[in-house]
Amino acid sequence: MSKRRLLSFLSHKAVRPLITPPSKLLTIKHVINAPTYNPPRKYVSGVSTKFSEVCDETLHEIADFLEDLPDYVPDISDEFDVEFNGEVLTLTLSKTCIFVINRQTPNQQIWLSSPISGPKRYDFVDGDWKYSHDNSSLIELLESELAGLLNFELEMNSVRHALLKFA
Repeated sequence: MSKRRLLSFLSHKAVRPLITPPSKLLTIKHVINAPTYNPPRKYVSGVSTKFSEVCDETLHEIADFLEDLPDYVPDISDEFDVEFNGEVLTLTLSKTCIFVINRQTPNQQIWLSSPISGPKRYDFVDGDWKYSHDNSSLIELLESELAGLLNFELEMNSVRHALLKFA
């Protein structure tokens, strides 16, 4: 299509370039001075501090318990691995069997991703991490699922005992 025909086509179709008048353009000054959105805080700082303490204690105690498992469980897989970076705890039993436990500070929850029961979100209620849909305990679920996978009875009493001071 020739340039002349193209211009003719565009003018008949009322397609015109969009030109913003200079008065409507944002300048750097407008962007720098633009109001910022500060969402309301959902939790007061005292509750947030308690959540951090409970969450830290829980994740550290679970990590310590899991790291000691190879000393007590016979015939544990060579792929068994526990990684904890302060925020996320990953337990690998095999390439296809991985548990992930992590804190969700904005929601004040601990989230569990289990290869058996799937994802769950736990709230700290009355000294225990409870799943609101069925009121199940994080510790009891971990004991049950790990016992089944490892063919070894487990009791995470050290974790329960550590949480008593927050009840």
